Amino acid sequence: MKPIAIAPSHSTTRQRRLRDIAKCLVIEMGYLEHCLAEGLQDPNVQTAAAGIDTAIDCLNEHLSR
Repeated sequence: MKPIAIAPSHSTTRQRRLRDIAKCLVIEMGYLEHCLAEGLQDPNVQTAAAGIDTAIDCLNEHLSR
């Protein structure tokens, strides 16, 4: 029987945090997509789009390490 490796708690916490971040990004992108499909060109929507792009870039950079 193979021994079961238990991940350190900080690794599990980090994975949970990354999953939560990804979930928030997906929700925000869905809302943004809906707003843009409705033709909403509000400055807040444009700011949200830029913020989401930045967050995705940061997450991709972090995950590529």
